[in-house]
Amino acid sequence: MAGIYDYINRFWTEAERSPFNPTEVALYHYLLYEANRLRWEMPFACHTAILCVRLSTTKQNISKARQRLVERGLIEFQAGTGIRTPALYSLTLQSPRQLPQQITAQLTRELTVQLPHSNIEDKDKNKDKDIINSQSARDDGHKPLDELETILLADTAWQDKIIGVLAKRENSEVGTGRLCGYIRDFFEEQRIGGSGQRDESDCRSHFYHWIIKRLNASRHGTIRKSPTYRDTDVSAVSAEDYEGAF
Repeated sequence: MAGIYDYINRFWTEAERSPFNPTEVALYHYLLYEANRLRWEMPFACHTAILCVRLSTTKQNISKARQRLVERGLIEFQAGTGIRTPALYSLTLQSPRQLPQQITAQLTRELTVQLPHSNIEDKDKNKDKDIINSQSARDDGHKPLDELETILLADTAWQDKIIGVLAKRENSEVGTGRLCGYIRDFFEEQRIGGSGQRDESDCRSHFYHWIIKRLNASRHGTIRKSPTYRDTDVSAVSAEDYEGAF
């Protein structure tokens, strides 16, 4: 069975033949990290938006680097259709020249079967495609925290709405980078609190209320007055006004 060092050796052997650019190097090694984290269950899902954040580059650069890795036989790739159906990747140790056309066609068919399409209306087929890998939604509608964190970090449209609401309601200037940091902090607190899975809609609502409290705490401090707190008038105006023992 191939191990991580086999893939690393395969990559640098190919690099000796023709060097890779920095984005190609970074993308391959991040995919290698993801494959190892997911225990080598291939194909595995990876959001393009997450790749852009992790590698500090653009979607266009990711697309070019991805295509180059495919052409050089280092990965297999199936495009996604949105946030809920991300791209699928498989690492390979064989170059395109060594891979028979029959096997290539078989891999293409298998990847196509495992990727759900939004235009498929056959409910029986959809049932077979509910689970792509370990990041898929559970039957009860709950998802693992890692998957929810990935979805929220990749959902830039939802982030823009949050930023807009915070600017109007809380008068807070929160950029995309800062918001992503809050999202990571939120999920870290959930993990520390012992949460394993959450409903996605409930999680989004919880984060919205969580960040409002966090911004208020940052603005006013963490000390809150009791609801029954009242100011007390002080009538003394000089030292002589204070009589008796303290």
